[in-house]
Amino acid sequence: MRLLPRRSGNLWRLVVRPMLLALPFALLFFYLQGGSLEHIGDYYFASLFFWFAITLAIEVNRRWVAPRLLPPGELEAGPPRALQIASYAVAAMLGSVAAGALLHYTIAPSTFGTGRDIALLLIYSALFTVAFLGVIYTTQMKRLWVEKAREETREEDELRIAAEIQQALLPPRIRAGRGYAAAGASIPCRTIGGDFFEYFDLSGDRVGFALGDVAGKGPSAAILAAMVQGIFQTNVDGDDGPAATLSRVNQALYKRGIETRFATIAYVVLTPDGRLVSCSAGHNPAYLLGRDGEVRRLETGGLMVGPFEDAKYEEEAVSLRPGDTLVLFSDGVTDAESASGEQFGEERLSFVLADREAGRTPEEILERILQATRVFVAGHPPADDITVLVVRYLGNQSTS
Repeated sequence: MRLLPRRSGNLWRLVVRPMLLALPFALLFFYLQGGSLEHIGDYYFASLFFWFAITLAIEVNRRWVAPRLLPPGELEAGPPRALQIASYAVAAMLGSVAAGALLHYTIAPSTFGTGRDIALLLIYSALFTVAFLGVIYTTQMKRLWVEKAREETREEDELRIAAEIQQALLPPRIRAGRGYAAAGASIPCRTIGGDFFEYFDLSGDRVGFALGDVAGKGPSAAILAAMVQGIFQTNVDGDDGPAATLSRVNQALYKRGIETRFATIAYVVLTPDGRLVSCSAGHNPAYLLGRDGEVRRLETGGLMVGPFEDAKYEEEAVSLRPGDTLVLFSDGVTDAESASGEQFGEERLSFVLADREAGRTPEEILERILQATRVFVAGHPPADDITVLVVRYLGNQSTS
């Protein structure tokens, strides 16, 4: 299947292109020499003679000379190098001189017999060389640019599809169940990111909420985030608490042997009677906002998951009252930078959370945090993924 395109390329390069390029040069020489119309065919034949000789010399250089001048793979890997261009220039000049000599000693004797004729030959050889190299490298650069544009478009399409898949792996933005209402969102700093959040339905009408942040950014972090999210889902046990679950996740990720890669995770379990058990695996402490305005940080936990086989995790339990709200977030929120390099910080986040109206829904709190970071960075490219999960305890409501 590849023979036809290759033969077509050789036919164009070795036959068709020289015949086409010979025409404008024949007209140029005809004009410069002031010849009569009946001899224009002779000019075309002479120009064609030159172009075929140059093409043969270039082909010899391309196959046997140029590959020896540069390391393997570099000739076609990118823009032309100076040594490569020089080799083709010398080959074109030699081809032109050889064509002139053959014309002189065969079908056009004494054509280049005087010093002026030889000087004209050299000038014409230089013109042929410049024109040939211009055509060759203009074509090559165009091909490289087209290939680069196609590759960038293909990569953009692949990243767009990956972003759609990643968003599909996340749970719905808003979720409500027996005794709780929740809202979460993850905004990658690039097309795809390394953050995730998740809800888990557990036995006894309990529900788990997790928010994770994988080290790194871009595709590699997104792949690892999807893997950690999958590991988490398979290791959630309806009877265990957050500390035991994170311990299993850590063991599973450690066995994968992914060096220099880890994840921080905040995981909480909420029961219908308002008991909240939390554990932080190296993650930012969650904010617990009391309905009376009291703010508390949930910091108990252990090391990040992945790098340490024997990492230990602890958990803490608190009793919630209807209206209490939990806010989990990744460090992309507090590390968000303005154009001047100033970070959003914990203080600003605390101010945003403290300035809340009575009855504000989890989705409104979520949007308030995201909007505050957008206003703060003021269009400055984000340095990290931003993920927020807001959970409000509504009370031990009847399923009826």
